[in-house]
Amino acid sequence: MDTRTRLGIGVAAVAVAVLAIGLGTYAAFTDTEDGPGGQVSSGTLDLTVGSNADKVLFNQANIAPGFSTTVTVDVRNAGSVPGTVTGSLTATGSDVTCTEPEAEAEKVAANACAAGGNLQDEMTVQVVSGPGVGTAGAAVPLRTFVQSPLPSGPLGAGATGTYTLTFALPSSADNKVQGDRITVGSTFTLNQS
Repeated sequence: MDTRTRLGIGVAAVAVAVLAIGLGTYAAFTDTEDGPGGQVSSGTLDLTVGSNADKVLFNQANIAPGFSTTVTVDVRNAGSVPGTVTGSLTATGSDVTCTEPEAEAEKVAANACAAGGNLQDEMTVQVVSGPGVGTAGAAVPLRTFVQSPLPSGPLGAGATGTYTLTFALPSSADNKVQGDRITVGSTFTLNQS
């Protein structure tokens, strides 16, 4: 035999062997079954503060030394996942009128009273109760109070907590607060715990 024929027979033999090996790896029997399935859904975290009707913390006019009011703010986790709630207050002061006694107390010329007012320096805030509050805190000036958050605490799924705050203008407040105004705001945050 010549080389060409031998080469042809060799190639044919290799092709038959490859074909036989390939056919031999397939089984005649098979079986397929479905395994167990399931679903996954995420929970919710939804904070509500008060109701739509009570979006005002408080409004007071013509307060004087000795004034005190206690307010409550309800916070509710309307979601299905527990969380930790915290809050903060903001305060912006202004001098609405500069009376003669106020100017004298501030030791300034008439109508030159402090533009930001002095009420936030004299008015105090006390956290009486709330989520994460074991005992009532000390009353501190509003200007100091707004620099730190309200105490934080747990709020379970579907649970409601109530912050109770007392705002007061101590009897020791002087004429510097006459004609002043404070605008107070609040913000609350619920984080997954």
